[in-house]
Amino acid sequence: MQRVAFLHENAGQGHPGGDRNLAHDVLGLIGVGEGCRRDGAEGALRLRRLDLNSLVALHSLLSTRSVSQSAEQLCLGLPAVSHILERLREQCGAPLLCRDGRRMAPTPYAEALLPQLEAWLAQAQQLIAPQPFYPSRLEGAYRLAMPDLLEAALLPRLISSLQEQAPGLCLQVLAMPESEVPAALDERRIDGAIGHFPQLPARLSRRRLFRSRFVCVHHAGRLALPPHLYTSYIGNDASLVDDYPRAHGQARRVIASTASLLAIRLLLERLPAVAVLPDLIAQVLRGGDASLRWRRLDDADLAIEVAHVWHRRRDADPLLQFIDGLLWQQSAEWRD
Repeated sequence: MQRVAFLHENAGQGHPGGDRNLAHDVLGLIGVGEGCRRDGAEGALRLRRLDLNSLVALHSLLSTRSVSQSAEQLCLGLPAVSHILERLREQCGAPLLCRDGRRMAPTPYAEALLPQLEAWLAQAQQLIAPQPFYPSRLEGAYRLAMPDLLEAALLPRLISSLQEQAPGLCLQVLAMPESEVPAALDERRIDGAIGHFPQLPARLSRRRLFRSRFVCVHHAGRLALPPHLYTSYIGNDASLVDDYPRAHGQARRVIASTASLLAIRLLLERLPAVAVLPDLIAQVLRGGDASLRWRRLDDADLAIEVAHVWHRRRDADPLLQFIDGLLWQQSAEWRD
């Protein structure tokens, strides 16, 4: 039997409902028997003073009826096990084991404790064991912040996969500037976010989904030194496309700014203008419309990285891992 570490500070934590029953059972083990029933406040104080590892040791002592064998099982020295036994006797207010020749014999009080102790240990192991995860049983919502332009590219397949694998889960997509994402994750207003995040606090985790280069999109008959339409595909007012020509001593003339994929298509149909977009968005925008043309920009450094980000406290959350896995699968075709 391996030593199991239960710290008294964790006695009030765990799965909803199970932790309270577990604490009640522990008090029942040491507070009822030869002794007396304590009121709630005094019982809680006794629980805080109890090292729950001592109950694991007690189970070993009652099972083996040997201090030396228990010490070997628990990877402890003989003096340590003897000290645990003496401390338990004081806490229970009754003897637990007595010498019977070369072995130890449990007292009637200890024999009565053993079935309860075994049940408690089984419940404790279940409490800390990994819980099975079944996407088909999921209910509720997953709140995902994502710019409008990425929604059009990623949502159709993602929602289709969710309907197949987790039909009870609702995907709630919110538009949110990149600068607000860290606070929203801290405050649990969202579960995750997808977008371009050049700088993230250390408390957030990310997974790079794909890297997208830029293309110029325009209507077939409208390209004569045109002005630009600015598209906020990452949900803020800064533009990587503006920074690039500025670094080369140039500038572009922007006549309108929009984050709507539908608006870009309509504007390009009516105006002699171009929109510089990530190629992922351009493909979605163009669809089967042959009147929209595009040309990839030559500089491979002009690109954005699109990532899924979340708070580190959820790194081991099965639901988040499930969503992240779907996003990774759905974005496979956009990766280099």
